[in-house]
Amino acid sequence: MYQLLFYYYTIPSIIFLSIFYILTKINLKFRRFLLIGYVLMNGIYLYWRIVYSFPTITIFSSFSGGLLLFAEIMGFLQSLVLVILFWSPYRRKFRSLKRLKKLPTVDILIATYNENAEILNRTILGCQNIDYPKHLVSIYLCDDGNRSEIATLAKKFDIGYINRDSNEHAKAGNLNHALTQTTGEIIVTQDADMVPKRHFLKRTLGYFYKEDVGFVQTPQTFFNYDIFQNNLFLHNEVNNEQDFFMRSLQTAKDQYNALLYVGSNALFRRTTLEEIGGFSTGVITEDMATGLIIQNNGWKTVFVNEALASGISPETLEDFIKQRDRWGRGNIQVFKKYKLNKLPELSFIQKLFYVDGVLYWFYGIYKLIYIICPLLYILFNVYSIEAAFTDLLLFWAPSYLSGQLMFKSIAGKKYHSLLSHIYELSTAPQVFWAVFKEVFAKSDKGKKFHVTKKGLKQTTSHFNWRIIRTQIVLLVICLIAFVKLALTSYQSGHAISFFNLNTYWLLYNIFALTIVVFVAIERPRLPLFVKVILDEIINIGKTNLFAEDIIISETHLILNLPYRKKLARQLKENYYTSISFKELTNLPIQKTKLKIANDAIEVTFKINHLSKENQKALHQLIYSDMKNQVGEVKDLKAWRILRDVNKNRYFNRENYLTLR
Repeated sequence: MYQLLFYYYTIPSIIFLSIFYILTKINLKFRRFLLIGYVLMNGIYLYWRIVYSFPTITIFSSFSGGLLLFAEIMGFLQSLVLVILFWSPYRRKFRSLKRLKKLPTVDILIATYNENAEILNRTILGCQNIDYPKHLVSIYLCDDGNRSEIATLAKKFDIGYINRDSNEHAKAGNLNHALTQTTGEIIVTQDADMVPKRHFLKRTLGYFYKEDVGFVQTPQTFFNYDIFQNNLFLHNEVNNEQDFFMRSLQTAKDQYNALLYVGSNALFRRTTLEEIGGFSTGVITEDMATGLIIQNNGWKTVFVNEALASGISPETLEDFIKQRDRWGRGNIQVFKKYKLNKLPELSFIQKLFYVDGVLYWFYGIYKLIYIICPLLYILFNVYSIEAAFTDLLLFWAPSYLSGQLMFKSIAGKKYHSLLSHIYELSTAPQVFWAVFKEVFAKSDKGKKFHVTKKGLKQTTSHFNWRIIRTQIVLLVICLIAFVKLALTSYQSGHAISFFNLNTYWLLYNIFALTIVVFVAIERPRLPLFVKVILDEIINIGKTNLFAEDIIISETHLILNLPYRKKLARQLKENYYTSISFKELTNLPIQKTKLKIANDAIEVTFKINHLSKENQKALHQLIYSDMKNQVGEVKDLKAWRILRDVNKNRYFNRENYLTLR
């Protein structure tokens, strides 16, 4: 029987998956065969799990087996949503401003509570740099902190300032109050740290040519490194952890008019907001609720998959966990308040996606089950699966491979399932507890709303063990279990018993938990640097020379120049000088590092002072220029992740003192 299954099911399944995964790279239409294969092979696996491998040895084994089977079934059901979403490749066609009968007036509402002026500076400049008739755009700082220094900042930039006497309903209340003080036909909501690019309105407003379009959403992208990129020294090896949702899932949901409003970088028709009574209140994820109500009222929604605005992602693991805690609780609150059976205008598919979005936040439960089950077997001899390893492999191998290849075909080279596992494991215990309380205990919706801290100045490393203590305990228990397993195998004289499913399962958990613990080592942060392609003459002091490109940040410049004896001598002697290129004129700079090697010069300058004109020009180069890839996703080279950690650690350590 074993051989028949091996030759007539397992091997053909693996061959089938491999062939169509290769064909998918040639034409995405072949992905449907992978998706079908995934559904069939996981269906067969779960049937075998229920009928032939459910443990009945003891009550404890049945309970453990039930938990594991529950996690596997829920994972499969949620993955069916991915099958629906990615069944057909989809990308919305661009609609230019020419589609509009007339250009509408636009109000840009920058919601702020406790963000500092430095952060708001960027956002205001980004809004002012938007390429759109100035008389049609009004920019407002909506300050829920009622701060005099922010009122002064608004006056400095000659934009509107709106505050209110109370903080009722937090951000939603802030925006609703601003709606009563403004008149624009289109409302743009911008978080305090989200900097729009110059073409933000040109690339989005054209979709409002259809009268039934209620809002247009662009992805939230980020110009700083997230905690995984920064703390694991993987700045250029992985993408931001939100990119898969923001770019891939949102695009797929767009075809079903099931797009999520994510709180920023979005444009609304004012009449749409007036029809639903403004932004939703009474829940801590007002964005999700607002989009839900708009769609239930029959409005269409549009997703523009371009990095048209970038902001700051959470900069510490603690803030990252607090953000996920808030999102998880908020989703449960929305589900409780807006019962889907009371939203009759939503289609079945829209309701399905919203239910799936809520169920996602139970991932903390599933992750903990997958960690606990092998521990129960190794430490207490409690079975979660009652089957021979060879039998399990026959059904599990095609199931596992189909899931991996399906995800790779969906995410391409932009994302990786191992990274997703690490992201979720880093918050699993905390999100599990937050969701549990929100479902079964009294809601925390009256609890004070916490805004994620932005713009931290982190100059030293520290280990935030308190926020990760549950994962540390789990890692220690896993290590104890591994030692026990090894000693037991050695003492029994049956080394082969060491090589079984639970061993590999345990090692996988140890590896992932170890990475999560390293994420809790908060590292110093380098400023954002972007490469600006010049191919032009630049002026340093009184010397003109040709430069192909320049690495630039808000505080530093890095130039790579061909070696010239006179230039090298000048740079050695002159500590202070000025530079001019693009729109920057006589920018005062201070040399901080000079490296001459292999007939080349690398010189780092610190920017000493920014005039108003140079500040605007520098901002445009870094954040607003569409040629710069700030916020764009890139190809992920998964095999390089571990290889390049040491190299990136060295770069981080070497350059921080130079660039601070």
